[in-house]
Amino acid sequence: MTTQVLDVYDSDDPQKVIEIAVDTLQADQVVAFPTETVYGLGAAVNDITAIEKIFEIKGRLESQVLTLAINDASALTAFAPDSSTLARRLARRCWPGPLTMVVDATAENSFVQSLPEEVLPYIAPQGWVGLRVPSNEVLLTVLDKLQQPIALTSANKSGEADATTAQEVADQLGSELSLVIDGGPTKIGTPSTVIKLDNDKITILRGGALDDHSLVELAQPEIVIICTGNTCRSPMAEALLKKKLADKLGCPIADLNIRVQSAGIAAAQGSPAALQAVQVMHEQGLDLNDHESQQLHYQTARDADLLLTLSNSHRRAIIGEWPEFEDKTFAIDPDGGDVADPYGASVDVYHACAEQISGLLDQRLPEILRLQPPENLLGDN
Repeated sequence: MTTQVLDVYDSDDPQKVIEIAVDTLQADQVVAFPTETVYGLGAAVNDITAIEKIFEIKGRLESQVLTLAINDASALTAFAPDSSTLARRLARRCWPGPLTMVVDATAENSFVQSLPEEVLPYIAPQGWVGLRVPSNEVLLTVLDKLQQPIALTSANKSGEADATTAQEVADQLGSELSLVIDGGPTKIGTPSTVIKLDNDKITILRGGALDDHSLVELAQPEIVIICTGNTCRSPMAEALLKKKLADKLGCPIADLNIRVQSAGIAAAQGSPAALQAVQVMHEQGLDLNDHESQQLHYQTARDADLLLTLSNSHRRAIIGEWPEFEDKTFAIDPDGGDVADPYGASVDVYHACAEQISGLLDQRLPEILRLQPPENLLGDN
């Protein structure tokens, strides 16, 4: 068999290359794709003929399981409906990217349970499935067009070096593979990190592009507190919440494993905190002198576990812009009240505002503390 190598970026019609890849997958064939880590061999997830060909091509033991490439982090719950807070947090922050998460897919309403019975031993032999959203526009476009996951593994002979270019794939597997999609050299060149998530504990099954320190950082919960200009209410709320968490957890603010930041829906980037806010916080031993306002951006909102707004109008503005964040965006007042804007008012008004915010944060504190990952997050790795 002669291997066809199609270069997406050197093509007069890149969309045609994508269509050929999709057609090839739908014809019971295996296709080699670029990812951001290494090149991979892919087959349509419900295609047992192509999945078995992957093992023949690689010379791989059938007891080794394939990963499913999916097209969006939001798809996690379709495969693992009972996925933990930690799993959803890592999916938001790491996908697309070089992390494969092995999660429990035994729920009756899991997409995995709808797959052909003969496919399951290759995908989820013990009810656990490896999922990944590759950070590669070519593969993500193919996934969108195919409208089903792709069973994926590295494009090399078992035991041989990983391929980071299309030519390396062709050199290793050429005579056994009908199509290689050339997306240029991979950006990272190191396989994805593979972790298993069980009861909010991480077991590292294979080291890769993300090290232990990065995983711990990515697993930390994050709270974002939002007002209008990020110079009065939200900076005070940020400082007060950090202090409350540090006192509750018995650690310095710098050592908190819950990140807290503030932002404004209409903030001028880099503005200082209001002088009255600086004074009121100083009286409580908290320093706002270095505060710089920031606009609430999509990525900040996406990565957060909880968005707390100082008024209901802020909440409505966020949900209006990004409806997908409705289930984690709440007024700071559990009863749904507003905290009035003290902008331009006296220090006494700022004192009253800070006192109100402090009381509301006390009510929110148990909920926030429950977001913490376990102390021994990486278990016995």
